[in-house]
Amino acid sequence: MTKPQLIAAAEEFRDLALVRQPGSIAELARALDALVFAVHDAPEGDPADNELEPPERAHGDYKAAYDLIGQRYPDLGYYGVADPKRLPPDLEATIGDAVDDLADIVGDLERGIWRFENTNADDAFWHLRFDYRSHWGFHARELSLYLHALQFR
Repeated sequence: MTKPQLIAAAEEFRDLALVRQPGSIAELARALDALVFAVHDAPEGDPADNELEPPERAHGDYKAAYDLIGQRYPDLGYYGVADPKRLPPDLEATIGDAVDDLADIVGDLERGIWRFENTNADDAFWHLRFDYRSHWGFHARELSLYLHALQFR
């Protein structure tokens, strides 16, 4: 059976961030784009009617993942962000952290991958899409702009 596009993209992004040889900034940006495209193309899904919950992160706690990603991608750092719905004079710039973005995205993806492997595809789709809309999508969009600036500015 062929893996659904969203699951394959999630595994690819996780592995690029944490497992296999680190990629270039361009490869990281490409994998992030593929992941976002895949979440938009995935079915809505339906959460499983059970009490199963994924175990703690496969790659340790958040701090361990953050430290590992920081070692693997030493050129990534802090960057400026602003709420796109606010305009001057209410505009407030804040600081983003590319390593934190990666660690947060990967944490959500690992839970979705676990659901695919341990419940079913509909449950995984539902959770990955919900988490995209409520959490990792914001990290992905801000990180994408930062990676673009690193490559082309």
